[in-house]
Amino acid sequence: MLEVELKASLVNLSTDQIRDSAEKIGFQVKKRLREIDMYFNGNERDFRDTDEALRLRSCQDLSNGGPAQVFITYKGPKQDKVSSTRTEFETSVGELFTMRKLLEALGYQPMYSVDKIRTELCSGQITLCLDCVEGLGNYLELEILAESEVQRDSAVQKLLSLLDLLQVPRDNMTRKSYLELLYFPER
Repeated sequence: MLEVELKASLVNLSTDQIRDSAEKIGFQVKKRLREIDMYFNGNERDFRDTDEALRLRSCQDLSNGGPAQVFITYKGPKQDKVSSTRTEFETSVGELFTMRKLLEALGYQPMYSVDKIRTELCSGQITLCLDCVEGLGNYLELEILAESEVQRDSAVQKLLSLLDLLQVPRDNMTRKSYLELLYFPER
């Protein structure tokens, strides 16, 4: 599965206005989440050099106050020069502490963390996320899951058109992950 993603800083833009504009064109708020991501690195392979990521995510739905869910995710290297499209594999796991200890036993060490509040809106196959990232500020992520490489270019164009419709300047776009923006801004 390919995660086709565009990301843009919302500096000097109103997240409320963007949410309102998105709702006017058919997006519906699905969730308000707190996501805490813990990124790992291995002894034999430095994911910073290979443009990959191994992450544990604690995800709490702030709407219902239930217990956090935990996911493990692998993201492959970026696949084009415009978007942040990557191969992604993700699955839920039972408990954060146990999964962390399992990864550490295999030689992976926690290196960095990212904490954000996310408002997730959906319309058809597109997910629009308004993120408030601790230490970074507000960002917009637009995502489509594509089943094959053939669908990537049309998905990127669809997301670029939506970015324009929401009046988010393309100059605000970044291909960097929140991890890169927080810890490696010079790369």
